Amino acid sequence: MDDRQKSSSYDGLFDSLTLQSTEVTLFEELVANTSDGFLTIDEQSTIVFANPAIETILGYDPSELVGQSKLMLIPERLREAHERGLEAYIQTGEKHIDWNGIELPALHKEGHEVPVQISLQEHSYDGQRLFTGIFRDLTEQKTRQRRFEAVFNNTYQFTGLVDCDGTVLEANEAALSFADLDRADVVGKPLWETYWFQLTDEAARTARTAVEDAKDGKFFREELRLQGSNRTAIIDFSVRPITDSDGETQLLVPEGREITELKLRRQHFELLHRLLRHNLRNDLNVINGSAELLAKELTDDELEEYATGIAETSSRLIRLNETAKELATITLNNDYSRTDIVVQDVLEETVAQLQTQYPESSIVIDIPTDIVVPADARLQTAFRELLENAIVHVDTPEPSVEVSLVHSDADDTIGIAIIDSCPAIPETEQAGMFNEDPITPLKHGSGMGLWLARLIIEDYGGHLDYERCDDDRGNCITVHLPTIANF
Repeated sequence: MDDRQKSSSYDGLFDSLTLQSTEVTLFEELVANTSDGFLTIDEQSTIVFANPAIETILGYDPSELVGQSKLMLIPERLREAHERGLEAYIQTGEKHIDWNGIELPALHKEGHEVPVQISLQEHSYDGQRLFTGIFRDLTEQKTRQRRFEAVFNNTYQFTGLVDCDGTVLEANEAALSFADLDRADVVGKPLWETYWFQLTDEAARTARTAVEDAKDGKFFREELRLQGSNRTAIIDFSVRPITDSDGETQLLVPEGREITELKLRRQHFELLHRLLRHNLRNDLNVINGSAELLAKELTDDELEEYATGIAETSSRLIRLNETAKELATITLNNDYSRTDIVVQDVLEETVAQLQTQYPESSIVIDIPTDIVVPADARLQTAFRELLENAIVHVDTPEPSVEVSLVHSDADDTIGIAIIDSCPAIPETEQAGMFNEDPITPLKHGSGMGLWLARLIIEDYGGHLDYERCDDDRGNCITVHLPTIANF
């Protein structure tokens, strides 16, 4: 070999050694700076190496562990099994656990257990047979899992988790107990083949359609009747897609809220609505018209007074019936389209109507022109009921009402105060209207107009407040409404 060949050979050996040295240095840096713990033991379970991350996970400085038995990191109840497992593997070469990642408890320096995932690898160094475990702390993951399970299983709503092909992955306790099912009865089945949807062919088809729609990224929602262990129930059923950062659907979440009782109440309410809208109104109009005619024809003053009283009472009942009918209509109809409403415009139109009906009244409005809220035509109904209530219940022949802005926050809500000169609203009338007191036969509000106004305002996401004016000269009802920015 000439000098040139020797030089080339030496250069190659140098490069190889330099590369190995670089790789070792890089490996040491990676192991030293990773968040995963590295722990190496020999055949006698003696710890020969631990990286700095072990201290973060288990509380021990690496120097405290080297030379010690791995058993100090294992809960006492599991130590014998660990010893037998390692001994059996050394003798037979057969693995009794999953070396690619197994969840086990490890013992922290302070004495508490830490859930960890351990991946194992066998290797040799300097003639020694060694085993290195890579530790990953699962504490945070387990905490999140427990929180998820607490929410998932501790709700009255039926909830599940479904793969994009419709296969059920999970179902919560509420859904399982409704049909007296075990998890194994539903997991692995297509959603539409599970027990709940076998009541009718239509129910199964609906479940399948819901999966297909949600798989395409659509939110599906429909009412249907499901089968339980000893009864059926009407469910507000929905399936929601869960997407990744690219908008691709990964999982589906079916949910069901029982609305059987709500549906029945709605049917009863619709029947009452028809009664108010047709039967009662028609009969009251007949009574009112007949009483007015009778009052005109009677010559006996006492009899005429009776007839007039009947006419006036029936007129009040007709007005009350109209309010009740409007209350029922608003409750039953959820198809209101909201737009940007200028509050001052609504108030001025309402006041103009009321002053035509009550010419002796005085209603002063002090509202800026730029106050806008998301609402619909019902807002005028709410203000009309509140303002008319302030007019008709006053003791003086010339009632006065003030309407002013008492609070305005562009990013939150507005407050509009309606101040009258009426007597204080009795506490029995305030029950359930302006507070959370229970409504009882002896303690309840009789003002249907106030209930109508409250229903409308709360549907907008607002609320009503009541207080007696400081000088005790009247009442102040404040209408709180969300602004456009907060809607």
